[in-house]
Amino acid sequence: MLAAKVNGRLIKASSDSPEVAQCPECGGEVRKRKRKIGRNGDVFFYRHRRGVGNDCPLRYRPTK
Repeated sequence: MLAAKVNGRLIKASSDSPEVAQCPECGGEVRKRKRKIGRNGDVFFYRHRRGVGNDCPLRYRPTK
């Protein structure tokens, strides 16, 4: 997911965003991840921690 909640506010994932946040849908813990695109680019996103948010719709359909 591209955004998560930090202290009740929705924050977009970026290089400056916190490492740990909450899922806006289920409230479970999500962690920031980074994926390389091309040679010079990075994409940041949040992903549920393993075993957390198994019933969350954003876990399997992050672009809802």
